[in-house]
Amino acid sequence: MRPVHRKVFWAGIVVGLVIALVPSAALAVFSAAPAVTAGVTAATISAPGGFTATAASTTTVNLSWTAPPALTGYTLSQSAGTLAGCSATPSGTSCTATGLTSHTAYTWTLKAAYNNWLSSSVQASATTMSTVGFTLVGKATDGTGGTSSSTATGVTTISGAGLLVLVFRQGSSDVGITSVSGSAISGTATAITSQAPTNSNFEVAAYYATGTGKSNGTATVSFSASNNVSTSIDVVQLSGDNTASPIVQSAVSASSSSGATVTGGALSGASASDGELFFAVLTTTTSMSTPTGYTVLDVPASTVHGVWDSSSASAAGITTSLGGSSYWGTIEIEISHG
Repeated sequence: MRPVHRKVFWAGIVVGLVIALVPSAALAVFSAAPAVTAGVTAATISAPGGFTATAASTTTVNLSWTAPPALTGYTLSQSAGTLAGCSATPSGTSCTATGLTSHTAYTWTLKAAYNNWLSSSVQASATTMSTVGFTLVGKATDGTGGTSSSTATGVTTISGAGLLVLVFRQGSSDVGITSVSGSAISGTATAITSQAPTNSNFEVAAYYATGTGKSNGTATVSFSASNNVSTSIDVVQLSGDNTASPIVQSAVSASSSSGATVTGGALSGASASDGELFFAVLTTTTSMSTPTGYTVLDVPASTVHGVWDSSSASAAGITTSLGGSSYWGTIEIEISHG
């Protein structure tokens, strides 16, 4: 018999002791296969439960699910596009998919994994929120004295699209707006907000309406008296809004005190996923600054008003710089996303 080398002999004794005392450790030494839970097979592994997808913004969706009784992980995939924000092999029971496109439908497919086995798949779908858009579709400045109405012409709207009609009135006596209508507007517009400081003969107002789809239509603002001095009208068409309930809230400020800057009223709790429109008017200056983060819709002109918009509403009041003015007014409107 060939003699056993002393080192080999002692190594055998050590391994024998390990197997005798710690069988699971021995298995790990000799096999890379994970431990198997009794009763779990490829046929019995359960799928994740309660899989949901909820749009959180224009570019993100929250995913969540509950874990099955036995698993070693998950597999997750996305259609359409490329999965981002969530791992393709998530370890928890929730994640946020990112890098998505606004107003787009997505589906996620999730499976539970147990070693090399996969459960049946479950799916969840969601459509990302729409980005609220604003388009100036008509405007006018009417300086005809003593009239009882002013009209913006050449207003082309999309049938059923939401419209914001913004009005700045100067009268020879106390002003009052009785209605907003016209061939570009379906029916009569609904008042959103307005303000006229006492004895100022000025008024700033906003109305909501829907478009008729007419090309080169009209939007007419009627007054309570034939006292027009100057009236400015801006018609802004919405897109990506919640057409069933587009107006979340509004804030109006107006004063006959002069100042170097004006700040609109705060939109309490405004959602960054909603859009916002800012309307500012003055009486005696053409100098207005564009608020940071906002886009010009109607450039401030000699009629002393400006309109700006943002696809992300702010809870804080918006500020614009002025020259001296005997009257100023602002309106901020939060528009709900679709």
